[in-house]
Amino acid sequence: MNKNIMTFDEWAILGKDEGMERGHHNSVEHMFKMIEEKKYKNYSAIDFGCGNGWVVRKFKESSLCKDAHGLDGAQHMIKKAQQKDPDGTYFNENIELWEPEQQYDVVFSMETLYYFKSPGTIINKIYDDVLNGGGLFIMGIDHYAENTESLDWGNQFNLNITTLSINDWLLLFESAGFKQIIYKQVEKNKSWCGTLIIYGIK
Repeated sequence: MNKNIMTFDEWAILGKDEGMERGHHNSVEHMFKMIEEKKYKNYSAIDFGCGNGWVVRKFKESSLCKDAHGLDGAQHMIKKAQQKDPDGTYFNENIELWEPEQQYDVVFSMETLYYFKSPGTIINKIYDDVLNGGGLFIMGIDHYAENTESLDWGNQFNLNITTLSINDWLLLFESAGFKQIIYKQVEKNKSWCGTLIIYGIK
C-alpha cells in the first residue's frame, strides 16, 4: 500500500481528521467564496481527497449545489465519511486510476495534489475526464516552495511530497488547458505564506 495512504488511514483511526478539518476551515471558506463568485447554479461537485467528507457535506448544505461526491484513497477516511453521511456518495479509489462515471461542474481539492509524484497528471485527468465544459477546478495547498515553514513536512510526517513553486503550479493548470486561471494566498502571517488557492475554468 502507498505510504501516504497508510499514513492517512492511521490518522483517520486516531481521529486526526477532525484536526485537519478545523485547521483548514478558514482556507476552505475562502475557496467556497471564490466558487460562489462564479454564480454557478444547480451544480454538481466532487472533492478530490475528501478525507472524512466534511467538504462534501458543506457542498450539500448549499442551495446552489444539486449533488456532491467524495473521492479518497484512504479506506478509513472513506469509512468515516460514510458514517457521517450515510446517504452520501463516496469513492474509495486510487485517484490516479479512478475512472469517473459522470462529469462534474466543480472539482474541489484541498491539501491533496502535492502528495502525488506527478500532480500534473491529476490536473490533466481533472480537465480531460472529470470536468464538464465550462466547469471549475479549485485547489488549495499549504505545501509549496515559497512557504518555507512547510518544506520539512515530508520528513516530519513520513510522507512522500512533491514540492513545486507557485509558478510551477500555474504552469500545470495552463498546460492542462485551463483558462481564466487565478491564484491567491490566504490566511498569511509573518512566518506563514498562507494557503495557495488556484482555480481555472475548462
